[in-house]
Amino acid sequence: MLGLTNVAEMELHTPDGQTLVAWYAMPEPGQPTLFYLHGNAGALLHRVGRVQLYRSQGYGVFLLAYRGFSGSTGTPSETKIVEDALMAFDKLSSFTPADSKIVIYGESLGTGVAIQVAAKRQPAGVVLESPFSSAVDVGAHLYPYLPVYWLLKDRFESITYIGEVKAPLLVLHGERDRIVPPSLARKLFAAAPGPKKAYFIDEATHYTLYEHGAFDKVRSFLDGFKSERTLPRGTIPASCREGCTRQGR
Repeated sequence: MLGLTNVAEMELHTPDGQTLVAWYAMPEPGQPTLFYLHGNAGALLHRVGRVQLYRSQGYGVFLLAYRGFSGSTGTPSETKIVEDALMAFDKLSSFTPADSKIVIYGESLGTGVAIQVAAKRQPAGVVLESPFSSAVDVGAHLYPYLPVYWLLKDRFESITYIGEVKAPLLVLHGERDRIVPPSLARKLFAAAPGPKKAYFIDEATHYTLYEHGAFDKVRSFLDGFKSERTLPRGTIPASCREGCTRQGR
């Protein structure tokens, strides 16, 4: 599919009759699975490079297309997107291999969804790329002469939910981001309970974090969630030298 190997397209059906598109790739043994929530721009097709990068490390990947994006039906709204993401997370949890820990990854607008899902579920970890304290704060930055605090319907008040996120947190942001000011990410990060780590990359913009080393930070974080498969009772590990006992004895 689109040059991606071992990636399947699947459909999820919502309680209100909509059909959501998702891409899924199984993790290699012991590797974590990314529950990926994309930003407002583009579609799943624009994340092919990301999927290839994650798959090159053996990570599992589950990308959900919001309502109205990439063939998913329905009209997007904050309430519906979050409901859909919670349903999709539960679905992923039901078939993810037992030795693969699920890490939620939110990109830009998707960070607002990711934080609410992480606050209501128990992921192993959370990665936030270009996050914000609230969509209202972003709107006020982009449109300082408009009363966005009154006009914005989907507010994505991440600052309200971040205190409920107990999983280890990684924040990535570009110091040259002109869409989401780094000050809003710092505000959110300060409110997070931890454990937490943040990287504000000097040369990166909203769209160039991965061009300035962000993936190395992501990979280091994700590698902390690797797990070892438990061998069946009675097997001898390959590293076991002559004379060692069998497991379970």
